[in-house]
Amino acid sequence: MEFKQSLAQRIIIAFALMSALVAGAFAMGIIATVHLVEEKLISAGLGGDLQRLLLMDSVEDWSHRPEPDQLFYFSGGPGDFELPKDLRHLEPGFHEVFRESLSYHAMVEVVDGRRYVLLQDQSDFEERERVLFAVVLVGFVLSLALAVFLGWVLARKVMAPVVRLARQVRHRDQLLGLAPPLAPDYAA
Repeated sequence: MEFKQSLAQRIIIAFALMSALVAGAFAMGIIATVHLVEEKLISAGLGGDLQRLLLMDSVEDWSHRPEPDQLFYFSGGPGDFELPKDLRHLEPGFHEVFRESLSYHAMVEVVDGRRYVLLQDQSDFEERERVLFAVVLVGFVLSLALAVFLGWVLARKVMAPVVRLARQVRHRDQLLGLAPPLAPDYAA
């Protein structure tokens, strides 16, 4: 099956495809960078906070030491420190946890068979992340629209002399009375 598209349409399609490729690569790069930075920086910060809590001498110090947006739990802990059931399955390391309507980043460590979990509320961060992704999507769509528009403008500029030449060839007899005849194998 052969597609017969005009040169103008092919120019517009080429602009749109190239823009989709470049804008898509940038969008994917931004998204990957955000996720990588989120995991590396937050896990380093949470890991440091958890280590700081684990180095304290008594449980009484723990109740006042986590940051205001952090929750600290451990297996076998008294009262508010008791590890909730929804966090017991987490493996050691960094995790994203969703509890009710809130989003948390969790750092889990196991020391002497006891599981320690430090949660940090990330609802504000997740909201900023959603806004960033919306901006990336809008930028992608706008770059496609701009590419189609520029392709259309360029196609008109490129095609104008070709259209004029075709019109002149079609009405050749009006241009020059002394013009030589076309070759016999030329389709008129």
